[in-house]
Amino acid sequence: MRFGRANAGGGTNVTGSGNQVNTGRVGGDMRQVHVSGTAADDPRLLAAQTRLAELVAALDTYADEVHSIDSCRQAVARIDEELREPTPDGRRLTETLEMLSLALGSATSLTALAGSLRSAIEALLG
Repeated sequence: MRFGRANAGGGTNVTGSGNQVNTGRVGGDMRQVHVSGTAADDPRLLAAQTRLAELVAALDTYADEVHSIDSCRQAVARIDEELREPTPDGRRLTETLEMLSLALGSATSLTALAGSLRSAIEALLG
């Protein structure tokens, strides 16, 4: 790909790797700005992780009210693992949330927290 500049007397080539190669006289500012951040900087991800932490803490308190505490712990571990991935798998998260809902049963204290976790994950996935 070749980009020309009116005042450059040559041009600028941008390689496939994103490196900029100047092939002539260059006018103006040649600084390249790269803006990057970690996925952890995403407020939607932080919200999902916070909701998950709240649910984990509540599981300890209400363990005797859930249908299957082992399945609950397995589901939150899978969700936690997926939220730590650079690109969380939406299908896997959705399936695990369904498994979590079944494992919670009718524990109303926890189903509200699971609902807020689901909302936060849906916002993250867009």
